[in-house]
Amino acid sequence: MVSAEARQAPRPAGLPFRALLDVSELDERGRPGPSWTAGSLELSRSHVVISSRRLCYPDSIIALAVHLIDDRPVPLMGRVISCGYSDDGLYRVDLDLMKIPENHAVFTWMHGLPQRLASEPGERRSLAA
Repeated sequence: MVSAEARQAPRPAGLPFRALLDVSELDERGRPGPSWTAGSLELSRSHVVISSRRLCYPDSIIALAVHLIDDRPVPLMGRVISCGYSDDGLYRVDLDLMKIPENHAVFTWMHGLPQRLASEPGERRSLAA
C-alpha cells in the first residue's frame, strides 16, 4: 500500500512517450479483467504515465500491453500511485512499474489481444478493423 505522502511527493519527470496501450485492471487473484485502450504520456525507468478514459483507483494493479512498431506488444505491470482528471473526459494515471512474475496471467491476457498498428504518431488504427 502506498502512503499518502508518497502519492503527493513530486515525481521525477519521465521522457515523453507516445504509444497505444491495451489496459486491464487485475482482480484480487491477479487475473486481468476487461480491457480498454489508452495512450501513454511519459515513461521512465520506474514509472509510466498514461491517459485513460477510465478512472483507476490508487493502489490498484494495472496490466499494460504497449503497442509499438514491433509485431508483438510489450507487457508492463504497475501499481497506480495517482489518478486525476485531466481534460476532455480523460484521466492522467501515474503508475509505478513492477516486475511481472514468470507465467503470470498477464502474458495469457496479452496474447489474446487483437494486434494493433500505429501508422503515424497521432493516428492509431486496429488491424482487425
